[in-house]
Amino acid sequence: MIDEDGIERPDNPDEHILEIKNDTREVKFDDKYAYKPRNIFFRMWAAIFRALAICIFGPFLAIKYKFYIFGSKHRKSLKGKPFIITCNHVHMYDDLSIGTNVFSGRKIYYTTLSRNIKRPAVGFFLRSLGGIPLPAESLSGMKKFNEDVSELLSQNKPVLYNPEAALWPYYREIRPFKRGAFSMAVKNNVPVLPMIALFKRKQKRNGKFKYKVYFAMCEPVFADKTKGDERAQIDDLTKRVYETTKRVASEWYSIQDCGYGDERIARVLTPGKDLFFEDDKWVVREKH
Repeated sequence: MIDEDGIERPDNPDEHILEIKNDTREVKFDDKYAYKPRNIFFRMWAAIFRALAICIFGPFLAIKYKFYIFGSKHRKSLKGKPFIITCNHVHMYDDLSIGTNVFSGRKIYYTTLSRNIKRPAVGFFLRSLGGIPLPAESLSGMKKFNEDVSELLSQNKPVLYNPEAALWPYYREIRPFKRGAFSMAVKNNVPVLPMIALFKRKQKRNGKFKYKVYFAMCEPVFADKTKGDERAQIDDLTKRVYETTKRVASEWYSIQDCGYGDERIARVLTPGKDLFFEDDKWVVREKH
């Protein structure tokens, strides 16, 4: 299909676009694999490497993409508590930027394709920054994966999921959500912190676009225990987080000029000056 920005996308909303190369490491993601790192030496190395990433990679992303975080107050309400983060998967560095920029003061674990972990060097670094491979082709591995994620949550560690599954760079729409993140939230009795990656762009002389990236952090969403059995609670939680995510993204692109050419409003809004995010809604305070 061709999206509204003229970019060709797969017909299947969870089909991957980017090709993963050199996934040649021999790693078996089964019930013997430590999805939650337990080796003390690796954990020491991971702490050092993450500190370096925050000092180097974090500022690089902030300068290159002009990151701005809306709704950051919600980090305080969840301080020291376990929760699951969800975010639309639309940028190469969205997970890493959440781990090194948005939550620089707290270790975030994030799910990723097992093929990414199989890449030489890259896979090791992703693991060092909190990457947890999804063992999609192993039932025993998936059971162990869920057990390890539950253990992380029991230790007050946040875990990030991309419920859209596939990475579609700079895609403005919100694709259907998989239930995995919400199932873990219900089973472990933890809230979901919805985050939305948003863009503004400007065309360069060579015809390509330069993007600015923003994150909107919504209020934590808890499962509704009155909805009946566990499955009904998971479905309800998935629906509520999806609808909030879709609404926030849609409103972002409709209230201002983001450089896509289809905006109905030509005004340019500056985050923190005349554009704010309160109670999961965009608030415009224009100067008169």
